[in-house]
Amino acid sequence: MNASSNIISSVHHLKIACEHWEDFIRSHPSTKGAMLFTGYKKRAEWIVNDLITHPLLPQSVRDGIKAEWSSDCFTVDAIAEKAALLNPAQRENIESVIDCMLKGETLKIEQL
Repeated sequence: MNASSNIISSVHHLKIACEHWEDFIRSHPSTKGAMLFTGYKKRAEWIVNDLITHPLLPQSVRDGIKAEWSSDCFTVDAIAEKAALLNPAQRENIESVIDCMLKGETLKIEQL
């Protein structure tokens, strides 16, 4: 992983933690746990906001952080679960498709 990927990955995991805290807060309102997790969620949001506005990070990284923070963080796990059901050759094909997408190549998928 390169540095940008590590930063985006850390934001991804913060987002997952926030989603779990929000679920706890909704399920157990007005409890000490809800108050605790509300504070943790605010701290995580502060970290992300600090990263987004940090002048030493390249704009592409800040844009990636914004995109990751506003995305559905559970999609990555869903993709991994589905990929595990593929045979090894199919997983290699999917990895090649992802590599092409990361390079910015245009893909055309035809269903046969």
